[in-house]
Amino acid sequence: MDTTSGNDQRIPITLLTGFLGAGKTTLVNRILSNPAGDKIAVIVNEFGEIGIDGDLISRTSDDMMELSNGCICCSSKDDLMEALYKLYMRRAGLASPKIEFDRVLIETTGLANPLPLAQAFYTDMSLSLTYRLDAIVTLVDMKHVSLQLRDAAEAERQIALADKIFMTKRDLVDDVEFERGLSLVAALNPFAPRRLLNFGEAAIDEILDIGLFDPNTGESSIEKWIGEDVVCANPDEHDHHEGHCETCAQHRPHTHHHVGVYSVSFREARPLEYEKFLSFLSQLTRTYDGSLYRVKGLINFHGTDRPVIVQGVQSVFSPLTYADGWPQGVAETRLVVIGKGLERERMSEAFRACVSTNDDAVYNGLVMV
Repeated sequence: MDTTSGNDQRIPITLLTGFLGAGKTTLVNRILSNPAGDKIAVIVNEFGEIGIDGDLISRTSDDMMELSNGCICCSSKDDLMEALYKLYMRRAGLASPKIEFDRVLIETTGLANPLPLAQAFYTDMSLSLTYRLDAIVTLVDMKHVSLQLRDAAEAERQIALADKIFMTKRDLVDDVEFERGLSLVAALNPFAPRRLLNFGEAAIDEILDIGLFDPNTGESSIEKWIGEDVVCANPDEHDHHEGHCETCAQHRPHTHHHVGVYSVSFREARPLEYEKFLSFLSQLTRTYDGSLYRVKGLINFHGTDRPVIVQGVQSVFSPLTYADGWPQGVAETRLVVIGKGLERERMSEAFRACVSTNDDAVYNGLVMV
């Protein structure tokens, strides 16, 4: 399998989320049955919660099952970080039994909140030096998504935080019900790539090592990560021509929302001032706190000719880094903010204040990058 991470030697982790009954266990078994030559370590909450194909099981211990195809399944019980630490120690030969694996797949419970793990990759130095979060992949049950979003904040958060969305149980809904569910998903997260999932045709390279949470700095990776192909979630609010959303294509703030969760995007060709933009991010975190789910973007700062990658989960942000180049050679700021109760007009005013107004300003902020 080709890696998207370049020379990054850290072990990639895929976080598989989805509400109860979305099909996570079926997908995990599919991946383990056909690991494409890679040795995969799968972490589950408890062995009893996931029905691993009996033909795959080679030998077991209290917290680990070694599978006949070289993969491993281990139980996290209550402490996911401890499970990841134990896995690495065994891989390095510092704990018994010694095991080998190339990547990790974490199957969360249907009620799990993916935020704490995502934040840990920015706050836990030992974790981030050993592992990298490759993507949050969310399965959505199209038969029950409307009720789940109405009754459970966890289902809402899982979709909003997703880097990639797979929609399941299409065969159980008619076209009207499917389109209604699709609009709900798109409203919560219009920028994540999404497609229908047929478990008999699930391609492993569409799920593992896809580089969508924290991309490498290459242009193609950055473009995929920032989400250029936006599907409008509110087609009745403005005109469309042959399926193209004119409002989404224009360079002005645009909002998609569902029951309080908003996705606001900004595109700006004029350079931004570094300190003003940092103040804007600080204002976001102070104003929305735990309601701020995700921030990601490419920033065109005054005084530099390369894009700067901004990536945050709630109030925790990764260090700023340069990307290799602008997608399609277009130098412009592209910023996506997803959260609950976002005030678009207030945010727009604060963002506009970041635009550089002094062409002669001395730029010194990016010495930190």
